Amino acid sequence: MDGLSALEHIKLAIYYASYLYFLAAPFALRLVMRRTGPVRIFTATFFVIITCLAYGRFVEPRILLTNEHDIALQGCFENAGEVRVVVFSDTHNGLFGNAMAIERIAKRVQAAGADAVLIAGDFVYFLDPVRMEETYAAFAQIEAPVFGVLGNHDLGIPGPDLRAPLMETLPTAGVALIDNRAVNLAGAAFAVELVGLSDHWDGRQELSLLEEPTSTPRLALTHNPGAVKDFTADMAADLLIGGHTHGGQIQLPLITCWLTGMCGDVAYGLREAKGFQIFTTSGTGMVGLPMRFRVPPRIDVLNVSYKACAAE
Repeated sequence: MDGLSALEHIKLAIYYASYLYFLAAPFALRLVMRRTGPVRIFTATFFVIITCLAYGRFVEPRILLTNEHDIALQGCFENAGEVRVVVFSDTHNGLFGNAMAIERIAKRVQAAGADAVLIAGDFVYFLDPVRMEETYAAFAQIEAPVFGVLGNHDLGIPGPDLRAPLMETLPTAGVALIDNRAVNLAGAAFAVELVGLSDHWDGRQELSLLEEPTSTPRLALTHNPGAVKDFTADMAADLLIGGHTHGGQIQLPLITCWLTGMCGDVAYGLREAKGFQIFTTSGTGMVGLPMRFRVPPRIDVLNVSYKACAAE
């Protein structure tokens, strides 16, 4: 899209320069086979490093995993039930051409047989609005109801503010945006309330939605699960679902955790904080660098069960 900053042009340069691997790798291998001593060791090390980088650029972003999780809600409710929810986030379509295609995501989601699909924001990464309709059209293939909230990149934190074209385009592809509103979901085996919260960094979350009484389980969907730090004891959310972390995106043992704080279940998975259960999905796309390493794109299937209170 027009108006990219110098930083984004650098990122694009890295994206296209990565194709030089296919010239450098054979040359390095030839040196390894023909030389001895320090030159051979240096060249072999260089080959291993650029091959790991090439894997993160060309291979791992093309892998799409489906992970299943059984989550039992704490407490008890008017009725028992179980709901099957598919969750993903951070598709980040736009700047990098190796972002996971929405068509592949939609096919995998459809195959999962969900009761509902939740998208935890950050749809774009410098995506030209004229490309939005074609980019997200495949969401219409999903038969289950699809709900989403916007993330910080969608709102221009950082980058261009694309909330208006997203709010126009996504509903035409069957994605109901529920920022700062609640909807009731019901099926043969479940009845739950879904609360959508706007992005934490935008500072406009209607947390009062979590103070409303409910007799059914409440699932809260937001982009940044760090929003839990603003939750108070008088708020009810039986499961907070978010993304934002990318699972660290480039998970180098010890280093990523130390530099970013993206460690363990904070980066991905189920955890508890301030008495709230939180599930963080690791996303399918990329920002910063056009690669993922040890954090392949994935969608998560949450089999959420809850029990009824004993009759008095």
